[in-house]
Amino acid sequence: MAILKGPMKLEGRVGDLIFYRRGNKTCCRSMPAYKPGSMTTASKQSAGEFGQASKAGKLFRQALIGLWPIPQDSGMVNRLNKTMYSALRSDPHPRGQRVITPLALKEALKNFRFNNKAVPNIQVSCTREKGQLRILLPEHWVQRLKCPRYASHVQVQVAALAMDATTGACRKVATVTDCVALDASHSGVLPLLQSPPDQRLTTVVVLQLRFIKEEANGQIYSSAEKTGMLSCIIEVLLPEKKLKPALEKRPSSRPPAALPGKQPVAITRKKPRVPEAVAAAPGRKTLVHAPQPHGFHESPS
Repeated sequence: MAILKGPMKLEGRVGDLIFYRRGNKTCCRSMPAYKPGSMTTASKQSAGEFGQASKAGKLFRQALIGLWPIPQDSGMVNRLNKTMYSALRSDPHPRGQRVITPLALKEALKNFRFNNKAVPNIQVSCTREKGQLRILLPEHWVQRLKCPRYASHVQVQVAALAMDATTGACRKVATVTDCVALDASHSGVLPLLQSPPDQRLTTVVVLQLRFIKEEANGQIYSSAEKTGMLSCIIEVLLPEKKLKPALEKRPSSRPPAALPGKQPVAITRKKPRVPEAVAAAPGRKTLVHAPQPHGFHESPS
């Protein structure tokens, strides 16, 4: 790797050389030579798995659209993709067949921070009760926060996301918002959140804290400091029900349907076997019932 120390500033590709910035330095590297058969089977499988993890991270970020602008640092996307990839690699299946399981998602995503410059100093708990989510903040949690200068209130927002990393589905289910003055006390109990109706999905709970300032004219201004905007994942709840395995279909006894332009094949069925008449035993009389006429007609005299 070459480092440019002169006054010239280059970025991009020049021939077979690529100039890029790393921190405050301008670096240069050669263009890698890719050939049609240069990648091995293992490399292709690893690339496919990383693409699957990156797609799951993108779906998760898109599900958060519509909430407050999520405070994030410049490396948040790479950290989220790396977290998803570590969850996928924990699957015991062979390479190329691994998927992101709910248990691996719980171990990897819990306590993930979207903004590394804001460190949470409170522990928030989340429990599921009869199809609803209960958020509990610790006692005197407002006084424990590291408030920036000129902040007067703190806004709390909790969102519940239903995620199925196997099929690539992630959507927002419910949100709750509250605003608390810094000089006031709060019970620490937020309104209940609706749990995802499908009990086979994983529930991801996201917490956001944002410090604001209220002016005398009633205008509200958000804090511009990165340390005043906290956003993290507080809990990942496993599915309540598991997917049932598909039942094997039994072969049908019906004749196959006729193809267009062909006549259906006639299926002959065997007639039931009729047992032969049993002869009467000797010494016994058999009663023979003669058929009776339907009507009686008088004979002429």
